[in-house]
Amino acid sequence: MLYLAKIRKPIQLDKEQILDFCQNTFSWGDYIDEVWDSWYNNEGLVIIEENEKAIGMAHGVIYQNEKMLWLEGIRVNESYRKNGVATCLIAHFEKKAKDSNIIRINMLIESENTSSLSLVKKLGYQIISKWNYFSLECKKNDFVETKFDTISFNDLEDLKNMRFVESWRWVPITETNFSELNSNSNILCIKRNGVIHSLGVISESNSFHDTMILTIIFGNDDDIHKMILHTQNISSAKNYSKIRILTEKESLAISNIGNKFPFYLVEKIL
Repeated sequence: MLYLAKIRKPIQLDKEQILDFCQNTFSWGDYIDEVWDSWYNNEGLVIIEENEKAIGMAHGVIYQNEKMLWLEGIRVNESYRKNGVATCLIAHFEKKAKDSNIIRINMLIESENTSSLSLVKKLGYQIISKWNYFSLECKKNDFVETKFDTISFNDLEDLKNMRFVESWRWVPITETNFSELNSNSNILCIKRNGVIHSLGVISESNSFHDTMILTIIFGNDDDIHKMILHTQNISSAKNYSKIRILTEKESLAISNIGNKFPFYLVEKIL
């Protein structure tokens, strides 16, 4: 049990201590070194310390219009695990969400991270969907550009299940963010006989440097192929080097696609 632990705002001196135990969190490493500076400069990052030593961290972002708090980057020094550190961090953000009249908390957990999945289930979180992450080389191709169809907010029927990925946060689609995405030509829509047949969203990551994200919401293989090639050309024109594709589909019919990494989207209604 932790008796002297406290949660506080970060200081720059925390960075070295935190990154020291955020090297090999997953089989592929970790991403905290990429996002630390960005997270440090906003209000969402907190540190938990014991005896003036940073032993854990977490980052939470409130989406007020979407009534959601996105919780990410929960990390605990290995020497302090199974002592309630992660539970304290989650409780901190649950209180923050309630104080801000937020109705849901969401987070993403790698499918192989059974310990974290077990913990959040005990805390009342439920798996609401499974997503797969693929990486793709950023390069210009000879794709003859598809003219994507126009779409209005009223065209979307099953809104409660529709989300797009923004900086690795699964954000519910609302009229406000839909309008912004649409005005920036970030919504890729293909219709058949006036009915939406395939739908995707492009976003540019605020936290992850040099990264363009394509969310494939639904669609057939041919349409998805067109979306991916279009995204490659857009990212190349903007001099990006990384493309990340997020989808609930189990496979993508395109050559040179990166390995699949499955994740669970979990949610707690407050």
